[in-house]
Amino acid sequence: MTRILSWLALALGLIYFFLPLLATVEFSLKMRRGEYSFDAYAKVLADPRFQDTFSYSVLMALVTIVFGVFLVVPTAYWVRLKLPRLRPYIEFITLLPLVIPAIVIVFGYIRLYNTS
Repeated sequence: MTRILSWLALALGLIYFFLPLLATVEFSLKMRRGEYSFDAYAKVLADPRFQDTFSYSVLMALVTIVFGVFLVVPTAYWVRLKLPRLRPYIEFITLLPLVIPAIVIVFGYIRLYNTS
C-alpha cells in the first residue's frame, strides 16, 4: 500500500511541476494562429538587446557563484573548526535571506487585502 502511495505522490509531484512547463512551451509555440512554429524563439534570439541582457545575466550568475563559493567555503570551515559554539548563530544568519522575502510578501498581502 505504501508503494502505491509513494508512486501516486511522485506522479502528482511530476504533474504539479511539469504541467506548467508544458503549458508554457505550448503557449510559446503558438505565435501564429492555429499552428505551431518557432517564430517567437527566432524573433527573441535575433534581438540584440536580448543577447546583451542574456550574456550579462550569465556573467552575473557566474560572478555570484564564484563569490558565494569563495565566501561560504572558508567561512564554513572556519566556523566548524575554530568557532563551533557560534555554529547555530551562523546558521540562523545564513537562513535569513530565505525567510525574510516570505515575511515581506505576507505583509504586502496584508496591506493589499486589508484596505477598504
